[in-house]
Amino acid sequence: MKTIFTILLVSFLFSCKAQVVVPIAEDSDVAYTSGTYNKDVDNDFIKYIGTWKYQNGNTSLTISFAKITFEYFEYKNYYQDLLVGEYKYINNGTEIINTLSLLADNSLSGDDHSISGNLIWTKNLYPVCSDCAENERRIKLSIYDPERRYLSSSVILRYKNDNGTEKIIAKIYKSDNSIMQPEGSPDEMRVPYGEYVLIKQP
Repeated sequence: MKTIFTILLVSFLFSCKAQVVVPIAEDSDVAYTSGTYNKDVDNDFIKYIGTWKYQNGNTSLTISFAKITFEYFEYKNYYQDLLVGEYKYINNGTEIINTLSLLADNSLSGDDHSISGNLIWTKNLYPVCSDCAENERRIKLSIYDPERRYLSSSVILRYKNDNGTEKIIAKIYKSDNSIMQPEGSPDEMRVPYGEYVLIKQP
């Protein structure tokens, strides 16, 4: 009898700690609330993992992505899956930014990366994707310039496979919620805002 009671007690304690799994692709009232695990249950992030490169003459943008699972967000007491990334930007042969090595830095939390987030974006959300399929999903992430962290910018990722060539169409744009920037400081990232087509690297 004592053994049964112990098993029941342990089961009860574990159930009290159980997380409510909320698929990140669903519009849910409980998403990102205390006690939830906001999970990439449909594996939308998987196809973005790896290294991608845009090349135009001597100018290039290389982005590497990784997936972080079950990261704890202490401020609101929930867990989440994140797509994180780092990047290198070369302009006319001169390296302007290179944070690629930070992707392997396990001491960083998800939000500490130059690119991070987990929002699923449908075709009619800004920026509208007129040639997206009705049920096609894009990913919205935050992107930061390491020397201009006061700027708030976003990148929308769209995955395409053209006859076996994997591509990401990335649209980088300035968000509306930048914090107060220092007087006289630059008001744009060093990576120009705009659209980039990046090819999956071996």
